[in-house]
Amino acid sequence: MIQERTFIAIKAEAIQRHLIGEVISRFERRGLKLVGMKMIVATKDIVGKHYPDSDDWYIPTGTKAWEGYKKRGVEIKETPKELGVKIREQLMDYFVDRPLITMVWEGPHAVQLGRKTVGVTNPLEAAPGTIRGDFSVDSYELADGLGRVVQTLVHASGSTEEAEDEIKLWFKPEELIDYDMITGRLVTGKDWGKVKK
Repeated sequence: MIQERTFIAIKAEAIQRHLIGEVISRFERRGLKLVGMKMIVATKDIVGKHYPDSDDWYIPTGTKAWEGYKKRGVEIKETPKELGVKIREQLMDYFVDRPLITMVWEGPHAVQLGRKTVGVTNPLEAAPGTIRGDFSVDSYELADGLGRVVQTLVHASGSTEEAEDEIKLWFKPEELIDYDMITGRLVTGKDWGKVKK
């Protein structure tokens, strides 16, 4: 069975609403294994690397936002790149100096399962049973009207490549712990619970 790792971050608004345990339990019930976790205060340096100051980030992000506006019938004058720059500025303002709980979860299809557990980015469209669908009342319309980012409660890596990059950015290799679960013993007969060295 191929193991995969994904990066999940519990954002400040979820921490403020006492949803930490709820978020963690959703991933545990999915069958994923927690291999790293820490609470940090996000700095400008690390948030700037997470949302890089480059066209490779601006254009895809701005294009996605532009298409979202078009779908909702909102006329937009900015180019996708200009939208991307604006979104990055809002994200930097929102994340810097706020607490985050960063985690690495492991298991088969961890990235895909992580995204399904969290729900689609627009909480208004997120399905019931997902974290965003069950706990967020925010939307792009509300956020745009107030000139802020949409509060999505949780970040989840969007691809295996993105997960690898985000894990390297937010965690040192020695902060990730490799261990067997008791459920693995049921299948393999191996001992469980001991940290691998």
